[in-house]
Amino acid sequence: MESVSRMLKLFSEFDERFEKKPLLISVRRGLTYMIPLMLIGSMALLFVSLPIPSYQRMMLEVFGSRWKNIFLSIHDSTFNILSLIMVICISYSYIIEFGERYEHNVSPIIAASVSLCSFIVISKLSRDWIFTGNFGVIGIFIAMIVSVVSAKLFLKLSSIKTLRIKAFTDGANPVFNYALTSIYPAAITITVFAMISHVLAILFDISDIQSFISDVIRNGFYKIESPFLSAILFVAFMHIFWFFGMHGGNILEPVAQSIFVPALTANQILIRSGQVPTRIFTKTFFDTFVLMGGCGTALCLILAILIAGRHKNQRRLTKLSLIPVIFNINELIVFGIPVVLNPIYMIPFLLVPIILTITSFLAMYNGLVPYTCNHIEWTTPIFLSGYASTNSINGSLLQLFNLVLGTLCYIPFVSLAQDVADVQGRNNLQKVYDWFKQSEERGMASTLLTRYDDIGNISRFLAFDLEHDLQNNKITLFYQPQVDYDGNVFGVEALLRWKHDSYGYIYPPLIIALAEESQLIDKLGYWILDTACSNLKEINGLGLQNITVSVNISAVQLESDYFIENLEEIMKKYEIKPQDLKIEITEQLALTSSNKIINQIISIKKLGVKLAMDDFGMGHSSLMYLKEYDFDTIKLDGSLVREIISNSNCRNIISSIVFLCKSLNCSVIAEYVENEEQKSILHELGCDQYQGYLYSKAIPNEELIEYILNRDDCTSGNIYSNIKR
Repeated sequence: MESVSRMLKLFSEFDERFEKKPLLISVRRGLTYMIPLMLIGSMALLFVSLPIPSYQRMMLEVFGSRWKNIFLSIHDSTFNILSLIMVICISYSYIIEFGERYEHNVSPIIAASVSLCSFIVISKLSRDWIFTGNFGVIGIFIAMIVSVVSAKLFLKLSSIKTLRIKAFTDGANPVFNYALTSIYPAAITITVFAMISHVLAILFDISDIQSFISDVIRNGFYKIESPFLSAILFVAFMHIFWFFGMHGGNILEPVAQSIFVPALTANQILIRSGQVPTRIFTKTFFDTFVLMGGCGTALCLILAILIAGRHKNQRRLTKLSLIPVIFNINELIVFGIPVVLNPIYMIPFLLVPIILTITSFLAMYNGLVPYTCNHIEWTTPIFLSGYASTNSINGSLLQLFNLVLGTLCYIPFVSLAQDVADVQGRNNLQKVYDWFKQSEERGMASTLLTRYDDIGNISRFLAFDLEHDLQNNKITLFYQPQVDYDGNVFGVEALLRWKHDSYGYIYPPLIIALAEESQLIDKLGYWILDTACSNLKEINGLGLQNITVSVNISAVQLESDYFIENLEEIMKKYEIKPQDLKIEITEQLALTSSNKIINQIISIKKLGVKLAMDDFGMGHSSLMYLKEYDFDTIKLDGSLVREIISNSNCRNIISSIVFLCKSLNCSVIAEYVENEEQKSILHELGCDQYQGYLYSKAIPNEELIEYILNRDDCTSGNIYSNIKR
């Protein structure tokens, strides 16, 4: 157990350092931007090559002989310019990431355009034409390098003051100024790459750098005499490229076409001549028995997550990716988890395909499974491809064995990755709390979901889970009793509680902020009203009548056109008398109310519903609102009660508030009463209604009922339920 903890700590620290690298973050984010286009292109290819004869005949009969053209056009419009897309996405992401961290004032659109020009100028040196083949999947290796280097160079040059053109004119907008200051940095960046291309051509006779790289890789494999070693290195390099976000299969396509495709052809020739095939390692061998679900044997990863995964968001992504992965289209899972540039998944992502290469080799070498002898489209699903490629059910059984073995290999790393994610998530959640509480103290509105840092990521994750748990009734209300000076229970405060599966109980004000930003506040507010009134009806059913329930309402809820309608609907549903319901607003909301909110509050009072002010005395007080809104109850701010023993000013303020409220005929409740001394001082000041740990912590509704019934004189009390933000 101790060794597991040390390993978890080691990987957590490594992953945290890894995640702080802005270069890696920008590359991963840029690759993520590409997911929609890659998925569209892959699905288009799937529709063309789906290996189901009845499907192919149906499409031919319905749409004619040219039915494939529309899907091929979609595929070509994405994958044939994949390198260009990668340059734009990564360079854009790089400028955004470094701009946020170091406050560089550079336009990401201009930077992406400069990177695109830099890539084109280095792709082909002929002055008469450009080889567009390098713009597709073949050129992604160079595309990634050029996008990062050009963006970094452009950013560096843009920070040099002497290279900035300053010509601010009347009426010029910021975009014009961005464009003007980018002229020299852009010109120098593109010129540098043009000079690199020229130097490569003159000194090294390299006119096409991508073809040069492909030739080097292909010649390297030609020199390997052992087919087994060649196969292992082929699989290893393919996944190393994939791990860094580059399509390894496409980069090594020249190797596959020159070595492993001819091997399949050789087997077919031998079979036709009545001889036994001799080549184990063919392109079909890898597509069928190793790359099940695509690179990294993604189908095994998906099964491992479905078996051992705890995180709902990851399981949802896995289920969404399952259908494409069955047809060996894995971009969604590889970039979505992500596996790319993920140090924890690096080990199984590289080793599982190598292990399956070895097991498949041994099965064929020992005669358990026939050699591959038929060409199979790479989109052919598992089991069908195993049988079709070998003409034997043993091929499908080998796939099943490899699938189980690969899944078992992935499971420990899935568990480890989620443990590390939990640790990192808790750290990021603390960042959210710290930032959110600072915003609260300053009276600033929160902007959590629009951020693109760790705070924004964890906030979006929480907002997604909040919606899910609200739909599945995993949100709860706890109640904290309120007691008078003689010890009689006269009310309870209902507190919103959300216990997250990974992070435990979430700070209630943060829940409200997330709900407001994610447009869930109306739904959450309706649930709170509904639950509070339902619990009130249950308490009334025990013979405890004349009970007042107070519900905290946010400004966003009050601005809803349906709030009054929903309020009347819920009261009617649970047969709640208007005078038994109390709407609670914060002092700050009262001070900043719009005309619409003021009219809503007036409508609430006209219904006969009572009104309460929470956190009175927190620094925004305006006594005028005590008269304007006709409050029935005032709740003292907790900061006043906490310092009542040591701070005479707090005592004087509370005494004044109590005197004022008595003259206005509204009650006063003191929160955060934790000891007898506080209670005694409050009593001397005229406040005889308390709430705090002196009496009870917040408890579930079932325990609350038991708590009330166990008190001698509770049946005549007035229960006050306040749902606090």
